[in-house]
Amino acid sequence: MLRLVAVALLIAWAGCTRPPAKDPAVVADVVAYVEKIKKWEPVEAEVLKAMRDVRRSQFVDDDYVVSTLGGTMADVDLHLEEIDRFHPRTAQVEQVHQRYVKAWHDLHDSFAAIIAAMQQKDYVALSTGTQAMGRARDDLVTTAAALSLLMKESGLKSADDEPGDDAGTAPS
Repeated sequence: MLRLVAVALLIAWAGCTRPPAKDPAVVADVVAYVEKIKKWEPVEAEVLKAMRDVRRSQFVDDDYVVSTLGGTMADVDLHLEEIDRFHPRTAQVEQVHQRYVKAWHDLHDSFAAIIAAMQQKDYVALSTGTQAMGRARDDLVTTAAALSLLMKESGLKSADDEPGDDAGTAPS
């Protein structure tokens, strides 16, 4: 009898430790979202390159900073329009997407603040803008990590996959 109880407890425990079943709707939505992210990568790469170039310049050449960041603003505006229109079908993917959208809006605002500060020679405002740009970039990185985690939870990516193997916003 004791042995039967132990076996029943072992079966119950094993049932509790199994990973939850993958929701097919979430899996399909994650796949669709990753496909969208892949289409957005060229704009992301261009903007991240502009950020990297400006940071490397150490903001010493006002005209360079204004032209480099300003040169990406039209593409950022178009990207914002597209990502604002996109709506995932599941709450899990919508949550990741809303973080992505907020990070891009914050990045846009930081670019605008930096450009205005450089044009006005307001270096206190420039400091605030560059800090905001850094926070927005960090938010994009954490959003990419959240998407990677969602892919793992959905069974679309193994825990052994190398960082950077997944789609999404990758920092440079």
